[in-house]
Amino acid sequence: MGGASLDVCYEVFSPEGVEPRVLYTRAVTTIVLVDAATERPRRIDDRERAAWEPYLGEPITFRRR
Repeated sequence: MGGASLDVCYEVFSPEGVEPRVLYTRAVTTIVLVDAATERPRRIDDRERAAWEPYLGEPITFRRR
């Protein structure tokens, strides 16, 4: 989590109950918070930062091509 952006990392697996479990993809989406009035990036405030903190973890590692 940066000053005005955060990366959401996720993995998509085969449905629960399907064996063997298969990893389909890993991805990262960058979210930039924007002030609607100015249409410019804005800082993440303390309340928003606190709301995201329970979800913080290590970033996904991608293999090299």
